[in-house]
Amino acid sequence: MSDDLPEVSPVWAGRTDGLVAGRAGANACALPAVREVAPLPRTLTAGTPRLVGREAVVQDLLAALGELGSGRGRAVALVGEPGIGKSALMLTAAAYAQAAGVRVLAADGPRAPTPMSRDVRPPADGCCDLHEQVARGTATLVAMDDLHHLATDEIPGVERLLHTAATGPVLCLLAYRRRQLSPALAAVLSRAASTGQLEVRHLGPLSPEQSLAVLGDHPDAEEVQRACQGNPQYLKVLAADGEASADAALAILGELAGLDHTAVAVVQAAAVLAEPCHPELLAAVAGLEVAATMRALDVLSRLDLVRPADPAPQLMLRHRAVGEVVYQRLEPSRRLALHRSAELALAERAAPISRRAHHVVRAADLGRPEHVTTLIAAARDSLHSSPAAATEYLQAALALLHAGEPHWHEARVLLAQARLLTGDAPESRALLDALRTAGPGRAPHQSTAPTALADASRVERRLGRFTEAGAIARAGLTALADQDSATAAALHAELADYTYDLQDFATSLQHAETGAAIARRHQDRVGEANALAQASLAHLFTGDMSIARTTVARAAELVDATSDATLLTNLEAAYQLGMTEGMLGLLADSERHLDRGATLSRRTGQTYVRPMTLMSLANTQLRAGNLRQALATLDEATPLVERAGNPATRAGLAVFRAEALLWLNSADDLREVLALTDQAAAFADGQSPGWAVGVRCLVAGLVLLAGDPTRAGWLLLDAAGGTDLPRLTTWRQPRFCDTLAQTALAEGDRASVEHWARLAERCVEQLPSASRLGFALRTRMWAQAVRGETEPALLSAQEAVGHFAAGGERIEVGRTLVTAAALALDAGRTDRVADRLDRAALLAHQCGSVRLADEVGLQRGRLAAYAAGAGDPGPLDALAVLTAREREIAGLASTGMTSSEIAGALVLSVRTIDSHLGRIYRKLGVPNRASLTHTLLGATPDTP
Repeated sequence: MSDDLPEVSPVWAGRTDGLVAGRAGANACALPAVREVAPLPRTLTAGTPRLVGREAVVQDLLAALGELGSGRGRAVALVGEPGIGKSALMLTAAAYAQAAGVRVLAADGPRAPTPMSRDVRPPADGCCDLHEQVARGTATLVAMDDLHHLATDEIPGVERLLHTAATGPVLCLLAYRRRQLSPALAAVLSRAASTGQLEVRHLGPLSPEQSLAVLGDHPDAEEVQRACQGNPQYLKVLAADGEASADAALAILGELAGLDHTAVAVVQAAAVLAEPCHPELLAAVAGLEVAATMRALDVLSRLDLVRPADPAPQLMLRHRAVGEVVYQRLEPSRRLALHRSAELALAERAAPISRRAHHVVRAADLGRPEHVTTLIAAARDSLHSSPAAATEYLQAALALLHAGEPHWHEARVLLAQARLLTGDAPESRALLDALRTAGPGRAPHQSTAPTALADASRVERRLGRFTEAGAIARAGLTALADQDSATAAALHAELADYTYDLQDFATSLQHAETGAAIARRHQDRVGEANALAQASLAHLFTGDMSIARTTVARAAELVDATSDATLLTNLEAAYQLGMTEGMLGLLADSERHLDRGATLSRRTGQTYVRPMTLMSLANTQLRAGNLRQALATLDEATPLVERAGNPATRAGLAVFRAEALLWLNSADDLREVLALTDQAAAFADGQSPGWAVGVRCLVAGLVLLAGDPTRAGWLLLDAAGGTDLPRLTTWRQPRFCDTLAQTALAEGDRASVEHWARLAERCVEQLPSASRLGFALRTRMWAQAVRGETEPALLSAQEAVGHFAAGGERIEVGRTLVTAAALALDAGRTDRVADRLDRAALLAHQCGSVRLADEVGLQRGRLAAYAAGAGDPGPLDALAVLTAREREIAGLASTGMTSSEIAGALVLSVRTIDSHLGRIYRKLGVPNRASLTHTLLGATPDTP
């Protein structure tokens, strides 16, 4: 039967009361009176998706309906919190039953208006006799919703109904809230469950994934699902999305039906306060006597509309969604009066200013100047812990002020800061520009003008306008009267960043050390840590690794000893520290500090620093080989960067995602990787700061791995400024010398391979570092392999593996192990090859890298051929590793056709042809087209 039944729309995943009456209208000895349910609307019996997260329960109910045909009945109780979906399941069962020809009956009785009342309409003839249905063997579904409302004298009727379901073709569905059951009814249901007469299905919350499925593409889906804790009804209310939200709200309002005036007033006061509160505060806000309020709270508690909260005796509404529904339906005059009453009551109780400001915002009075000071004070307090709330307070304060009045300028500066912290850099810039260009009679207040300049520099930097940021910071520092102030330290930090972007590391170091000293004198530990991390980077790039490590360790000690509340005043410190630690190869420390910064950013809404924090964290995770984790981090960063990113963050996002996908996927799946590298290169094109040079070099490395060594070589040399790599710092050069050595090897340019090996070794002599040594040693390995010095090359590879492992760079360890195995097999040596490949295979598994696993498999195939006594696979066997398309392209290339000519012949792009050729070279172990032609000629069988 179930195969032919329709599915029911997930719009009913929330509460859909009204299928049945809450109280059965029957005497103590008879079955509850029931009425036949009219045909349900077509929308409920159409073939639409199943209830989200309730598929197993629906299948169980379908099985119960199927058993009715053989005369077997069952009683099933759907138990759960308000809004969890009990009524939706009953409606679903009714829709399936009607579609299958099963008669559907609902318990009769009065109810308040509900969402289902328009869908379930009793026919004119109304009641039917359940005994007659059972006697005739008619398959019947009887549904009783909100059983917890049942009167005590009607409980025996439920017992009879359970007995009927056990003896005939009747499926009895009961739905109730456990905490609202009377003791007598609870005892009856417990006894029925223990004897097998009643099957109890406890409906738990939806999982986060299921909640997100209900919310669809809601812009704040993550936040809403966390707030609702898997309750479908609350999801719909807080999503505020059309008819589904209205139905969910109507169900909540139905719970308020029948409340007296006092209870309604208490609920309204609780909705306006929107926090756990003492009964006396509720009474004061509602304008009631405490005794009357307590009596109302007793009623509301029995109805599960209010619940206890910590510390006792505080109470609050059952869920924020209940408060939202009540609040949205308050008349404007009533809402205003309640907010003003709440503010006065809280002020009398010396409540924290942020609690008072919440109500002042919604009921500000032009005749009360203290409202302005309250709002600005609250904004100062919440600026870093909740910049969105600070923004709300300041906007309300400015609405009460005229330009030039006391507090006007300060409110504008604070609003600009709050806008920056929430990621709205353009709006922050507009506010600060207006202050900096104030007309006559509106000169900036002396105490806030320097701060505004420091903020203006930070805003320009966030917008990617580095030149403007530097100019503003220099002007601010020049105009600053007190060069030993917190503002001076902030301006020095801005200039340290600006000169770092220009790769003027000596000047960056000077500003960072000056800023650190000022911050230290002012007991600003977070500002000092930020400046020390900046100084550490400058030391790194000026060639002093030892001092760089010592300095970053001091910064880490300061941050680790700092509370979250203090760190929130300058989250850039966590980012700067984590980024610096990552560049120094301290990956575990880097991830720890960056994760802390990202967590605090999420918690408080300081979104301005989150994109760069997340991208630095993703880079650290990539280097550690945590590929899936890195991709998840980039997924979180993507909407933030798309909404408010500058070219640097957009380029970084694209290049890091490309790298993650390259190692996660097979070498044959490169389309998205290549598209992302093109995006990153486009963002960096024409840009001169250090970030752009770095991005272009990273793109070149990915192009090499994608199989296009020629293009990779000229991309990298163009980015780095020529064969001496003048645009790359000593610290960066070894990594890209390794890339260039591989491109030269692919082109058969032995002299260039030797050049890159010498340059890399000179760099690490000046700046020893685990990962840098690893790249330099691997570059030396390529040069030794070109010279035919297999044993020294394998020793260099072994040393490189040790340094990469010491730095925690698992992907580089795996790459080097596979390369060493291939070099050994090229020389006809099989000793230790299996061990190298086993280690690489383990790393591929740990990192989740399909590409690395494929490369291991390729070399294992070669090793197996040696073990079988066949030696290294000959040309014919080697061609077997190519796909049909790759063999076709290899054959055309061996005839002398260019990539463009092959692309035209096969109707493909030149980029695709070059990518195929790169994979062909890698699979066959050949460096260029000449070697490919030689291999193919050797693979052609002799003709008689």
